[in-house]
Amino acid sequence: MKTPFDILGVTEDATDEAIKKAYLQKVRQYPPERAPEQFQNIRAAFEAIKTRHQRLKYQLFHSEPQSLNTLLERGMQTGTPQRPTEELFTQTLAESLNRKSLV
Repeated sequence: MKTPFDILGVTEDATDEAIKKAYLQKVRQYPPERAPEQFQNIRAAFEAIKTRHQRLKYQLFHSEPQSLNTLLERGMQTGTPQRPTEELFTQTLAESLNRKSLV
């Protein structure tokens, strides 16, 4: 299944400006009068991730979170210590909250 990031052709760490630019390029490529289905998909993708807050919300509730073991392994790797990114932290938090609500 394609994510809004895939549909717009941007990375998950793209800025608001980069996402808006990608959206406008896609709309020029698939205008609503010529490609209504593609336009609807593009519009929905843009609405889902157009601001930083909406991207975090999307990543928290619509992405598959990484397991806690994966995060721990990544943090324990030799070499330069890595601080988990905000995205990984929110995904782990979402996974943790989902597990507690099931118990």
